[in-house]
Amino acid sequence: MRTAADHRADIARDMLERDLQSKVLRLARDLGYELTYHTYDSRRSNPGFPDLVLLSLRRGRVLYRELKTERGRVSPDQHRWLVALREVGCDAGIWRPTDLLDGTIVRDLTGGAS
Repeated sequence: MRTAADHRADIARDMLERDLQSKVLRLARDLGYELTYHTYDSRRSNPGFPDLVLLSLRRGRVLYRELKTERGRVSPDQHRWLVALREVGCDAGIWRPTDLLDGTIVRDLTGGAS
């Protein structure tokens, strides 16, 4: 018999990065993030910069996030950016569909407050 966890795993496995991005941007807007940034076409940009920058003046938060599918790999340039951002005190990380489904993304966006 299939469990709810099995169902969530199927959803996470099949979610495309663009669908995750759409859901994250909607959540950020709904939670009061006034400014969001995503480079539409990164082929002419320096490699590795995170997919999203999310800013909430009300919450006093700026988040840098790389979005990946469940099986997506972080490139060396992406890793370098995320590590450097964290080393200077920024909130930087990776979000995957599992993070959306288990509430991690909402917790990150709200700073742990529900």
